[in-house]
Amino acid sequence: MKSLVTDFIATIVLTIWLTISGISQTHVHPTPDSQQVHTSHPDAEYDGKPGAVTGYVRDIACLLRNPNAQAATTPTTKECMEKCVKSGSPIGILSSDGTLYTPISRVIPDTSVRKQLLPYVGKYVRATGKIFERGSLHAMAISSIEIVEASKAH
Repeated sequence: MKSLVTDFIATIVLTIWLTISGISQTHVHPTPDSQQVHTSHPDAEYDGKPGAVTGYVRDIACLLRNPNAQAATTPTTKECMEKCVKSGSPIGILSSDGTLYTPISRVIPDTSVRKQLLPYVGKYVRATGKIFERGSLHAMAISSIEIVEASKAH
């Protein structure tokens, strides 16, 4: 009886180990920048559409709470935006037509791209990359970003 219990436990442990090993080998693969990418969305239809967005980089909290909020142009709105960003508010790109683009990474699982956008807060930019839309949500996996004059952003 003791041998049967030992064999049963060994079989369960081996099954769990093989399952975990199989999952880690078949569902992710390393990328050149050493991040893990799931292979569950290999089709091009899940890779976004190439595009460009020109707009103002800022925190999104004020934009969502105040439908009239746009670029921070006064000392008060600039100070508020800076405080929100320093406190960790998500950052987005507000286009001239009022569409808010949330930045996402170019890898899955998604990683934070907040640090890459911090130098652009309070500035007008032109970003290129892959655009993703779902319902009324808009996101962009940014490949390149450059500062532009405010007049070119409209």
